Amino acid sequence: MITKKNDLRYVTTDKKITETFLALLDMIGYHKISVSMVVRQATINRSTFYEHFLDKEDLMAQVQIRLITEIIEGLPEVTILKLDDHELVNSRINLLIKRIYEHKKIIKLFLSPKSDGLFLSRFSVFSEQFLIEANIVQAINIPDVYVFSIFQSMMFNLIQKWIERDFIETPEELSKIVSRILPKTMRLLID
Repeated sequence: MITKKNDLRYVTTDKKITETFLALLDMIGYHKISVSMVVRQATINRSTFYEHFLDKEDLMAQVQIRLITEIIEGLPEVTILKLDDHELVNSRINLLIKRIYEHKKIIKLFLSPKSDGLFLSRFSVFSEQFLIEANIVQAINIPDVYVFSIFQSMMFNLIQKWIERDFIETPEELSKIVSRILPKTMRLLID
C-alpha cells in the first residue's frame, strides 16, 4: 500500500520544505521565520505546506525529532546487565559521537540562539527512554528525575563544550573521554 509519506513527490516536497526552513533558520533565526516565508522560498503553495506540517512549531519539532531519531537509531543496545561489556558500551558511545559529528552543523544551529531553544529538551525525552529501557533508573536508589538530570547534564554538557570548542577533538578523542567518564559514573551510582 502506498501512502503519501512513501510517495516520491511527497518526500521531495517534504525535503524541500525542510531544507528551506533550515536555510532560513541559519540566515534569520527561528523567531523571524513565518510560514509565508517558507512557502515563498520553497516555491510551494500554502496548502502544500499544511499537508506536511501543522505550523512552524510543528516543522521545527519534526525536523529536530527526525535528526534525533537518525542519531540514535540502531545504536547497540546497552542494559544495566551489559554495563561491564566495555566493547559494547564503547561501541554505543563511539557511534553516537560519530553521528553527532556527522550532523555537527545542524546540531550547532539547533543549540544556537537562532533556534527555538527546545532541542535539548526534545533530546532529553530519548535519553530518558534509554535510561528506563536499560534499567539504569530502577537500579539507582534516587528519584528518577535526578537520575535523568545526572546523565543528561553530563552528556549534554560534554557535547555542548565540544561544540563550543568547534569540535577541536576528533569524534574518536571525545568518545574516549566519554567512555572514561560515563560508564564509571553509572557504576558508582548503581553500586
